[in-house]
Amino acid sequence: MCVLVVPDEMKQSKQYTEMFETHWQEQQKDKRELVADERGQDRSFLNMVKKSTKQ
Repeated sequence: MCVLVVPDEMKQSKQYTEMFETHWQEQQKDKRELVADERGQDRSFLNMVKKSTKQ
């Protein structure tokens, strides 16, 4: 976990708020894409295991 320490002047800045929101949204998008990729890999692996055990 990461903690971000921000000076009060930056917290009150509209420009900072917008930049942070943009960055946060990108991070969330990246996280969703990673989870989707991992699920795809998991499904592929499980399908491979199912096929190998049916033989």
